[in-house]
Amino acid sequence: MTKADYEAMVHEQAHKEAVALSEPKSSDITSKGEVIKSIMCNGERFLSRKDAAKILDVGLPTLWRWNNEGRLKAIKVGGRKVYYRYDDVLAMLKGELNYDD
Repeated sequence: MTKADYEAMVHEQAHKEAVALSEPKSSDITSKGEVIKSIMCNGERFLSRKDAAKILDVGLPTLWRWNNEGRLKAIKVGGRKVYYRYDDVLAMLKGELNYDD
């Protein structure tokens, strides 16, 4: 195998992986067919408030109220960015989330 063949093979594999990562998974699509993009940080998935609202089929004011009530806790990043844990949003959707502590 020549160096050019090896580089072509590596490039092709990297392209395949990039395409696979960019394709939405079934868990990333709402019931309305909208694609939801989650953010990975330290092995945990996070959703923007807009995407969390899409999944839960509620408005942004409802998310704000739920955060104030402790029902669905938001995570602030910087001064303005707000994210929600993906697992918490799914648990809320299934009615399993309980923040009594």
